[in-house]
Amino acid sequence: MENVSGANLPDVDLAWSSFKSALVYFHYHRGWTHSLPGAAVLTVLLWAVLLGVGRWVPARRSGSGARTRPLPLLAAAAIGVGSHLLMDAANSYGVRPLLPWSDRWMYGDLWVIVDPWLWLFLGGAVYMTGEGGRRRDLVWSMGAAAAAIVVLGAPVVPAVCRGAWAAGLLLTVAISRVAARRPPAAGRSRIALAGLTLTLGYAGLCLASHHAALARLERAMSNDPASAAGVVAVLPLPADPVRWEGIVADDQAIRHRTFGGLPALDPKTGSWVAYRRNFDDPAVRSLLDSCAGRVVLEFFRFPFATIEDEPDGGRSLVVRDARYTRRGRGFAVFSARLAPDGAPVIDPGGCP
Repeated sequence: MENVSGANLPDVDLAWSSFKSALVYFHYHRGWTHSLPGAAVLTVLLWAVLLGVGRWVPARRSGSGARTRPLPLLAAAAIGVGSHLLMDAANSYGVRPLLPWSDRWMYGDLWVIVDPWLWLFLGGAVYMTGEGGRRRDLVWSMGAAAAAIVVLGAPVVPAVCRGAWAAGLLLTVAISRVAARRPPAAGRSRIALAGLTLTLGYAGLCLASHHAALARLERAMSNDPASAAGVVAVLPLPADPVRWEGIVADDQAIRHRTFGGLPALDPKTGSWVAYRRNFDDPAVRSLLDSCAGRVVLEFFRFPFATIEDEPDGGRSLVVRDARYTRRGRGFAVFSARLAPDGAPVIDPGGCP
């Protein structure tokens, strides 16, 4: 329980970041609760609560206080909270570990925010070693359905990755059915060790493949005299640890394309797609100078702006983060209506 509670505790910031506006969410989510000082505070708070519960509940049942070992409980709380920060730091959303001294984002770019393989390895191990019951089956089935929609429904996931992940899911279900017939303690340690081994192996594969892909992209940019100096990154794709999305951003445009960690893994078809940033447009400059613009520039890693017609005849200025959305109004998108004089209309009440 300690590890599971700690592994979810840093996302407590959703309680005050999710209900006012997108700008508030961008500014506060993965804030101090995902920093190194915040992790220390959360660890101590969780440890104190678990220590109190561990002593109070047995005392209520037996009439005498039970001895709860504080140090192992503290270690378990620290591992739970630390694992959350490590997983978040390794994905493309990133964390700000040095708050409150620095609000700089740091990105591992090894996997997407909710990685289907990690869910299968870690979630499967937790499912197979947990207590039986309909609630466990229901929660895990809902998670499996959500992950399956991502893997099997996303066109960017290659067929071989879909097949491998589906086979892993079926194997996990089959092992779970067999394990359910054994005594509760039988095989739990082996299953947990297998889940951890698969997770570490997957992380190692992602790290090696990411390093190779980034080196390929940097070499390609250095050998292209037409490429302006800018930010270079390779971002993960869902359920595919050997292919990456290369992004090159300069002051004028953002370009992206998919390629592999090795040349043999490159897609057979594919070329660079470019989006103008339009930061020289007066309306865009006006928005970026506002309170909304400060949050956008703080959170959006690869922002670009467009002015778009609305169905009612008006026009809006739309800023998107190329990490997540390049068209439409998906995640990491901020829009502002344009006044008749062309200036963006910003509601200060929506700013943090």
